[in-house]
Amino acid sequence: MKDDIYMIWLSSLVHHIGSRKLNFLLEIFGDARAIFNASHEELHEHLPNAKHAFDHITRDRNLDTIETLLRKMEKQKIAYISRDNPRFPTLLREIPDSPLGLFFIGNLPPDSTDKVAIIGSRKCSEYGLLTARLLARPLAAAGVVIVSGMARGVDSMAHRGALQGGGITVAVLGCGVDICYPAENKQLKEDILKKGCIISEYAPGVRPAPAFFPARNRIISGLCRGVIVTEAGLKSGTLITVDQAQEQGREVLAVPGNISSKLSQGTNQLIRDGAFPVSCHEDILSVLGIIPTPQPEEEKKIQQNVKISLATDEKRVYDNLSLEPISFDMLADVSSVEIGKLHLICTGLELKGLAKKLPGSRYIRNI
Repeated sequence: MKDDIYMIWLSSLVHHIGSRKLNFLLEIFGDARAIFNASHEELHEHLPNAKHAFDHITRDRNLDTIETLLRKMEKQKIAYISRDNPRFPTLLREIPDSPLGLFFIGNLPPDSTDKVAIIGSRKCSEYGLLTARLLARPLAAAGVVIVSGMARGVDSMAHRGALQGGGITVAVLGCGVDICYPAENKQLKEDILKKGCIISEYAPGVRPAPAFFPARNRIISGLCRGVIVTEAGLKSGTLITVDQAQEQGREVLAVPGNISSKLSQGTNQLIRDGAFPVSCHEDILSVLGIIPTPQPEEEKKIQQNVKISLATDEKRVYDNLSLEPISFDMLADVSSVEIGKLHLICTGLELKGLAKKLPGSRYIRNI
């Protein structure tokens, strides 16, 4: 649609002006084309104390600018969908300060698919990482789209869990979709694009900035029916997303954590304040009223074969592992396995991907 050209232009100004001011102008002028064609006097009338916004709009509204952006998008296979497009996510269109549109690479999931966000701190424990993966994997296998922010820590593990479950995952960035942030997630980004997509309200080429991430977070929660927090401290930026989710009327769910861990103080506080406690992916499906699609046969086999393939002593050790680290000495006591044999069993479980060794000779379950 021709009007999308003007919405692309307007969206390319979001990082300079902010979506709230641009949404205000859309309410006044009716559409992006009218803003593009408005006189200096008309714009100044509605932006009397916003010289920065006025300067960017009047300086950058020319067809050459639009053509340059469109060529860049075509070269990098970046698509755009305005919120006026029928394919734009309905839930996201309904939130306060809805994004003008989305730039994306990959396959945007159909509006009919159930989506949940899994979020948590960048600085997290093994417990936070594992719970993100162990919740995302079966949810994705059940047909739920996993949404997160591709940040270090919990976000990245949520995406990986979804991919391991053979499902679809969506990463929402606080920069242009042509930029991999953090850079270490280059392979993860490529893996996400095989079935899912990378989206942003920011135009290609826009570098990440601290101010962009709270705005990014409203899109993460806005796309979803519910938000699951796996681990967060009391001052974690993750809680900003929770506040936005609550303002948007989304369900908030949280994974209980160790009461002695500062990294779980935020999630435990959320539960005290009324968030639904989560102990397994079935809790999430139940709270959100999601009917799972049948699990792929390969996922069922993985779940069934975990214990079938273990010898008696291996199974005894594995059954005493959980997401909470346990020391080697304690594991020896509770499993009643001789020390020398236990070393071999733990190594074998690690090689099978069923256990993970942590510093201090501590072990946790890995599947």
